[in-house]
This record gives sequence, structure tokens and C-alpha cells, in this order.
Amino acid sequence: MVPIAFVLALGVFYFNYLAAKKRRELFAGFAAQQGWSYRPADNSLAHQWAGTPFGTGDNRWVKNVLTGAFNGHPMVAFDYSYQTHSTDSKGRRRTTTHKFGVVVLRLPGALPHLEVTHEGIFGGAVANAFGFRDLQFESDQFNRAFRVKADDERFGHAVVTPRMMELLLARGEIGWRVEGNSLVGWDKGAHDPAEVMNRLALLQQVVEQVPPYVWKDYAGVDPRLQGPRHP
Repeated sequence: MVPIAFVLALGVFYFNYLAAKKRRELFAGFAAQQGWSYRPADNSLAHQWAGTPFGTGDNRWVKNVLTGAFNGHPMVAFDYSYQTHSTDSKGRRRTTTHKFGVVVLRLPGALPHLEVTHEGIFGGAVANAFGFRDLQFESDQFNRAFRVKADDERFGHAVVTPRMMELLLARGEIGWRVEGNSLVGWDKGAHDPAEVMNRLALLQQVVEQVPPYVWKDYAGVDPRLQGPRHP
């Protein structure tokens, strides 16, 4: 007789295969509708950016890669996953797969590092006690909701204006980071085509909220004088 465990494992494998196939077809069709390119996988993207959620764990995979232009901004969006491992008191090894939906817009020029994320479960007070201090702003509501980290505090305050805070409080559903000439957005779990569009729209709004003098002072460019860009 075939062991039940083997049959169950085969069933799980087949279910996962069908789910992955359906997801590839979904994003391939979505890419065609948007005039974008689609690649089933491109693991080189796992090493292109340094911050969250990259640079952690092993078995890093990049799948369902979309590339093209979003309202004139070169973009890439993809499924990203990595694995971590732990051992319990009985020596049994457990593997956990962490999944993210990632969207990236290319910026008109390179800017200093800046990261905006939701306050974690422990809150800013505990993080600050360990030396991880975030920038503080005049809005207590914003300070309670978000953590802002910047290599250049002056730059951080110049970007996170009252209008930017208003935008993020209204719809800051994903974490995002300025990394060179990339604006990287991410959230846990798999995204769908509607979420990809919503997240790209949010990143575009973030770019548009950056004051013109910031682009001039830090990147030496004026996006208002530039025409549509292509990847």
C-alpha cells in the first residue's frame, strides 16, 4: 500500500503546482493588459536592493516579475520570498517561508536613504531604548503610526512634510524606502494585480510630494522639466 503521508504530500505538491501555474497566468495576462513585460522568475532582483525585505534568510526567490512604465515612471513589481530556520527543544528543524509583494519605481535622480514603515508591535519607545531612534514630527498621530529613519535628518524632515504625512495617514498601507534612485515599496503576503496598481499609485504620490528644492539640492534634477521616462 502507498503510505498515506506520501499521498498527502503528493496532493499538496500538486495543489501548489496548480496555484503557482494559475498565478503565472494571472500576472502574464495582467502584464499584457498594461503593455508591460512579464518574466516567470528573475532571482537577480533579490540582490539589487539592500533593505527590508531583502538581505535576510536563504532560498531567496523572485517570481512573477512585471516591468514597464507606470504613468511615465519605470517600474518593476514581483513576488519575493525567503526562508528562515529554527530548531525546537527536541532538535526538530522548522523552516518558515516569508512572502512579500514588492513594487519599485525608478526615481528621476538618486536621493539619500529614507525609510518609512508602520510602528511595530513594540512601538517606538522600546525600539528607542535599544538605540534605534526614529525621526519625530509635529504630528503626534503620525509619530504613533509610523517610523521614519533617515541617514540625513534634514533630508528626512524635508521629504516628510505635513502634506506627505496627510497622504500616509490616509493610505500609507505599505512600507517604502528611498534607496539610491529607487523607491521601493513592500508588504507581507502575496499581492494581486489590483494591489500592484494601488501600490504603484501610492509610490507615485510619494514621488510627487517631494518638494522641487529637495530634488535640486540632493539629486541635482528638476522632475518638472523632464518628459515621460521609459525603462
